[in-house]
Amino acid sequence: MEDKKNNVFTEIEINASPQEVWTVLTDWDKLKEWSSSFIGISTNELIKGEKFVSYFKNPLTGGVMELEHVCTDYEEGKKFGWSGDIIGKVTDLHIYSVEPKQNGTTLFKQEDGLHGPHGILLNFLAEYHMMSMYKKFNLELKERVELLYPRA
Repeated sequence: MEDKKNNVFTEIEINASPQEVWTVLTDWDKLKEWSSSFIGISTNELIKGEKFVSYFKNPLTGGVMELEHVCTDYEEGKKFGWSGDIIGKVTDLHIYSVEPKQNGTTLFKQEDGLHGPHGILLNFLAEYHMMSMYKKFNLELKERVELLYPRA
């Protein structure tokens, strides 16, 4: 896959192990219990190069948006990512990753960006909205993980 720069980047430190964060993040059936945006995928196993559908709550209608993606990255316990058409020939390249920190916590990261024929203003507005959604998702993930795996 061609290397593309992503303009949206968020991260949050979670007081849990990478495995604990990964377990919550990839429990596709329970995402909808705690996430206000990303609510699942159509498969229980992501495989690099394979297509799948992701489900998101539509912030405008309250309904469910279904987006077809191809898994672009997958390293068990470390990261997964996808790419797919958002509008016409505009695609995104979204990557979720977990990294251990020396203090025993985990750094959770999301990066994304829009690629293809689109205007600078559309790109800026869409990526600004994406950043806001991802920061909220990060906080929701942190709360869920730290609730399920409390530390002394």
